[in-house]
Amino acid sequence: MKRKVLQILVPLLLFFLAACGSSGSNPNDRTVEKQAVIDLLCGPVDQAVCVSTVCADVEACPLLSALSSQAVFNFVQTYSQCQGCNTPELPIQSGIGKCIEYRISEISTGWAVMFSVSDNCSFRYGSPGRSWIIVEINADGTQIENIQPPVAYIQDPSYCQSAADCYCLSGSGVPFIGCSNKLYAPLNWSGYYAGNECGCELGQCLQQ
Repeated sequence: MKRKVLQILVPLLLFFLAACGSSGSNPNDRTVEKQAVIDLLCGPVDQAVCVSTVCADVEACPLLSALSSQAVFNFVQTYSQCQGCNTPELPIQSGIGKCIEYRISEISTGWAVMFSVSDNCSFRYGSPGRSWIIVEINADGTQIENIQPPVAYIQDPSYCQSAADCYCLSGSGVPFIGCSNKLYAPLNWSGYYAGNECGCELGQCLQQ
């Protein structure tokens, strides 16, 4: 009897672990209140008009849902401000603040919202357009199904799972200044490159 129970439980446990591992979610990724998301998107302008421009239905809006992830929200909030940039605000239909561009696409399972850091912003020798986050939303437009890169990469610029995740921060005559993961390395103002100086140890990109 005990063996039969184990034969049933073990495959189920493996199934749930696989499902959790593929979701890109994180138990520490909290949910952001909808009003905070709207404040980030619209600022002080007429918020009702602003939201209606990007959402056919405010209760089932892929863009609002994608930004309900605390990790995604924090990233977008930080880079949308583009500190030190002399860049105008992006139109709400395609951007947030000065430096975050987004695109919403319909996919087989629902919606995909892609956020990227605009190349228009002054990162000197960095490659900000290579830093992107894709959030998959269910067909109802209400819930996050997957986030790539996984939330851990967004929460921690040094997080890694393998050496291929880690890049060296340097370039344009600037000496080596450290290591970063694949999401944040392109945002380094002096550039980045794949080199042997950085590796992945215990989940962190570290100098070797």
